[in-house]
Amino acid sequence: MEEPRKPRIVDKRRSARTAPEPGAVAPADDVEVVEVIDEGRNGDTGEVVADVETRAVEAIEEEMNTTAEPDTYLDDLRRLQADFENYRKRMMREQSALADRASARVIERMLPILDNFEAAIAHGEGGTGVEMVYKELRRALEEEGLKEIEAHSEAFDPRIHEAFEAHEDDSVTEPTVASVMRRGYYLGDRVLRPAMVSVARPPEAASADAGENAAGA
Repeated sequence: MEEPRKPRIVDKRRSARTAPEPGAVAPADDVEVVEVIDEGRNGDTGEVVADVETRAVEAIEEEMNTTAEPDTYLDDLRRLQADFENYRKRMMREQSALADRASARVIERMLPILDNFEAAIAHGEGGTGVEMVYKELRRALEEEGLKEIEAHSEAFDPRIHEAFEAHEDDSVTEPTVASVMRRGYYLGDRVLRPAMVSVARPPEAASADAGENAAGA
């Protein structure tokens, strides 16, 4: 007895641009269509068994993934631009800090020259010429941010004052700068050199310090 013929499965790919045959289901773009041909019926075309909807969804997802690539490139470009901008700002800050440190070193090396000019003027040496050069030099440094630390008759502040010596004084109620041995300066907001001063202390403070020293001994 002859066995019944089995249907032969044929895979075809059709484009949505091709007009579908009468009575056939229109496939989505580039969707694989599987047809079952019953050879027992002289090769007549059977019904379509492909899941057109599922394959259409896959095609749409693929298209979305393809169109998402430019967005990904744009995000990468934005991140790269932000990284470059941060790098540029950091380099500018570092260059500015380097220039400030170089300027501070130069100005700090000029301070002893100012001290020598002041000593010469205090002793009446050099006449008006030396005093004129001193004023010009001081003005140039002040334009670069140099500023003198207020010290004389100010309350002693160890952050900006360096005590050269201390003595008792009944006229003060707290440690106070009695005289300035060497001028101190700011450069911008930073202390470039503290002022070297003589400190007047009230007797009570001096006695308390002496008691503490004795107890520690």
